[in-house]
Amino acid sequence: MRRLGRGGPLDGQTAPPKVRIAFIDIGRGLAALLVFYSHIAEQWVAKREVGPTPGIDFIDALTSDPMHMGLQGIGQIAVPFFFLVSGFVVTPIALRQGQRRFGLNRLVRVYIPMTFVVLLTAAVILLGAQTLIGAEEPTITWWTVVTNSLVINYLIVPQVVMVGVAWTLVVEVVFYLLLVALLPVMRRWTWLAIGVQLTFVFVVMMSAREFGASWALFAVNVSYLPIPIIGQIIWATTSKRVPLWLGGLYVGIAWSLYVLADFLKLGRLDTSYNLALAFALLFFMAGYFAESRLKERRIWIALSERSYSIYLLHGLVAFVTLDLMRPAVPLLLAIPLAVALTFGVVELSYRYVEKPSHALARKLSRKPAPEPEPEPELEAEADELEDDDLDEFEDEFDDVEDAEWPAESDEPDEPAPVRETPTEVLRPVRLRTPPPQRTPPRTPPQGTPLQRTPPPRTPPRGLPVNGAPRRGVPAPGTPPRGLPVNGTPAPGTPPRGTPVNGSPVNGSPVNGSANGTPPRAPANGSPVPGTPPRGTPAQRTPVRPPPRPAPPRPAPPPVEDATQYLPAAVWPVEEPEADEAPPPRRRRLREDDGPAVTVASLLANHAKENGHHR
Repeated sequence: MRRLGRGGPLDGQTAPPKVRIAFIDIGRGLAALLVFYSHIAEQWVAKREVGPTPGIDFIDALTSDPMHMGLQGIGQIAVPFFFLVSGFVVTPIALRQGQRRFGLNRLVRVYIPMTFVVLLTAAVILLGAQTLIGAEEPTITWWTVVTNSLVINYLIVPQVVMVGVAWTLVVEVVFYLLLVALLPVMRRWTWLAIGVQLTFVFVVMMSAREFGASWALFAVNVSYLPIPIIGQIIWATTSKRVPLWLGGLYVGIAWSLYVLADFLKLGRLDTSYNLALAFALLFFMAGYFAESRLKERRIWIALSERSYSIYLLHGLVAFVTLDLMRPAVPLLLAIPLAVALTFGVVELSYRYVEKPSHALARKLSRKPAPEPEPEPELEAEADELEDDDLDEFEDEFDDVEDAEWPAESDEPDEPAPVRETPTEVLRPVRLRTPPPQRTPPRTPPQGTPLQRTPPPRTPPRGLPVNGAPRRGVPAPGTPPRGLPVNGTPAPGTPPRGTPVNGSPVNGSPVNGSANGTPPRAPANGSPVPGTPPRGTPAQRTPVRPPPRPAPPRPAPPPVEDATQYLPAAVWPVEEPEADEAPPPRRRRLREDDGPAVTVASLLANHAKENGHHR
């Protein structure tokens, strides 16, 4: 559905994006009204009114006379403006649709409304009324009806013209045929296609009088092709298909060819044709650069959509109405009534002839149905909408629904369907808290020396901490106390067999008795466990006093599951799957029921046994 701009945005709202080219809507609507006015003023009032016409004379004094267009009126600017619009908006549509689709679309849009107007004109002429026709009264036959409907009557000698404004349709049809023929070249080498078109125009114009009367009529129509080619050059330059310097050069060549037709006397009635093109090109470029400041209005859109019907029907309805009312009705009243009746017939033609022809053109030129896909209906609908949007850009006669800027012509004809990738849901990761650094104290059995379990990551006793030995602990590789260092006993070391601190450990000698007393033999002739064999020098190892038992510590609070603080979007509650491996268990510190076995405990047990057997 179209979104039509109705002025500025309301408070707190943003203006909707434009979907139509505003300056083209404004230009086509005004151009259709200018043609309507000029034909009434210059073709009916100037030729059939006898009395003074102050209102029309005043308007001509402000418009046609200063611009040196007194013979055909101010509406002469409208024709080159229509041609410029045609070349600007039709070229990208042809590139988008392709040769076959574009050709079918043009044929239906041009010829169905034209055939309706020709049939209606033939009926009115048979009734004896006069319309805006050619130089002579036409003879109505089936052949003249067919040739006028196909607009080939302008290429046949003698000419029979039933619709006086239809000569511009011949220029449009020739431009379409040339564009279709060069479409493959235009798609790849735009600069080359434009050069070929300009060369074609030059060759035909220079050979206008070489191949007979029909070829001369064809050359007259071809002499107007430089105008839609200029619109095509503007599109190619603004879309970066042609560099700016080359676009300017092509515009100069096209302008020269159009001026050359005036010197060759190819259908020019006066010297105002070149000036009319200059004004039309000026207004077109002014509208192009002012597009960002223009807004969509219903009045402009309505006039633009009905410009084709206004162009074809005003010479029939308004002229017949004025002939019937004059001189019984004053001119100042007859003209408004004729204009109102013309717009009424235009509305009927637009609703029941032109719009159905547009729908038929879209249907016939629609892309073939694509291969079955997961969602073919959605793709077909998107393709149809895309074609409908592009079809809204038409020339001044074929389409009155230009709405959007032309799509870039280098887009592929059939975009590849976008396949949706199924969303993968990542399984949540449970955050695990590190194990506690300390374990609660355990009470060893009675008679077992207590030993504090070192905390994790604590180096064993005797190893340096941060590169320095601990105080009171020998460094690694240091011989035990009492052993000679380099053969010399350490100073202050008691002689072998002397009790430590002057008293035996636990009241018993260690590895012998004091004052050289030999150790007592074990009971039943068996050595004491842990006693070194005879002849082996004994070594006294000091036994450290058992550490003071640490006070009981309160049990640490239960570790909460860290996942309960995660939001629901990150940590959904899911049951583990059957085939999923169980999560690794938390590594626990080794806990045994028995006491810890250390060197100090072994020595203490050994001393206790020696004292028991002594």
